[in-house]
Amino acid sequence: ELVHQIDIKVNRKQVEWERKMRALEAKMDIQDQELASAQSKLEQKGQEVGLLQQELENLQKTKNGMAQSYETQLQALKTEVRKMSVSLFCDCSTKNL
Repeated sequence: ELVHQIDIKVNRKQVEWERKMRALEAKMDIQDQELASAQSKLEQKGQEVGLLQQELENLQKTKNGMAQSYETQLQALKTEVRKMSVSLFCDCSTKNL
């Protein structure tokens, strides 16, 4: 009788442990899925950051190119204004003589 009662208690404990193990395994499966989802989102965000960095670099290159072009145009305009000023000054000087 004592051995039978021990067997019953051992079987109950085994069933209880197996139930706990299944619950823990289910919880681990859920956490694994959440981790995989988070890793996927992180990878996607990393790709987005890479694309945005590339876009920023392209915009900076465009901005620098435009600034250089404007600077060149400004220098040409200044040169033209100087030439016109010298020309006007020379015209005025010769007329006053």
